[in-house]
Amino acid sequence: MRPAFSRDTKEYLSRLPVKAKHCRLAELHALIAGIGELGVDENGQLSLLLQSENLPAVRRADYLLGILSGADTHCSVIRSQEGKNPFYAVGLEDQIALQQLLKSLGFLYHRGVIREKTVPAPAALLQRDCCRRAFLRGAFLAGGYVSDPGSSYHFEIVAAGEARAEELQKILKGFGLPARVTRRKGRELIYLKESEAISDALSMIGAMTSRLEWENAKIYRSLQGQVNRMVNCETANLAKTAQAAGEQLDAIRKIEEKAGLSSLPPHLKEIALLRFAHPEASLTELGALLDPPVGRSGVNHRLRKLKEIAEGL
Repeated sequence: MRPAFSRDTKEYLSRLPVKAKHCRLAELHALIAGIGELGVDENGQLSLLLQSENLPAVRRADYLLGILSGADTHCSVIRSQEGKNPFYAVGLEDQIALQQLLKSLGFLYHRGVIREKTVPAPAALLQRDCCRRAFLRGAFLAGGYVSDPGSSYHFEIVAAGEARAEELQKILKGFGLPARVTRRKGRELIYLKESEAISDALSMIGAMTSRLEWENAKIYRSLQGQVNRMVNCETANLAKTAQAAGEQLDAIRKIEEKAGLSSLPPHLKEIALLRFAHPEASLTELGALLDPPVGRSGVNHRLRKLKEIAEGL
């Protein structure tokens, strides 16, 4: 299975076309809640900056900012310390466009008060199923992760606070997905562990190619498990057959040493000689060598008789 499944999923989502304005707003709201910084500078000017090491998320934010505001965005690369990944950033400086956009997104109240990122999104943004899917997509782009399907089953989204985590959990549960909330390294996150639920979540946010790959990997793992079980079963059967054949040979040798094979009835002597000649043969194969041929149960009966005679000796 190819690596970087999560990164490639985000790369695909960052280029996914979305036509409806209400869905674009829902997705951008989730992106800002995940990787955005909102504030007012010393001159009383609004500021918005979305930055992350995650290039697909910033690229998506740049696209949505531009198309929803109709204004130019500014992008930059912030070089970090040597050996670490750079940060990518995008912002919007046009004050009129920014003010109107933030109001549409529910981040700016009428009196210029900025809504905290930890406060859940306005209900008006999440009225439709399509908007809730777009919201989940934005949240996943900003702070999501999905494991390579060939290794394990794990899907998570890091949330900006407990209320945001509960909001995402509620949306996922509304789509019938058993999302759970936990806290790790001081951050709230929502996660899924069931393979089918993860597959549905990928489909829900629009990652159809990732879902197909996930399903293929799931089928492959299932088939691989079946093959392993068949091999283990066959190995166990071969071990049992070998053990039984060894016990039969020991019994025949004992009879030969103590009484001689000539002391046996003809049908038992015949099977004893055949077992000596074919120590690895199965009961069915031994039966086919007899003249006339005898079924598996008949061969087993004769060999049991030999073991009883040996035990009597």
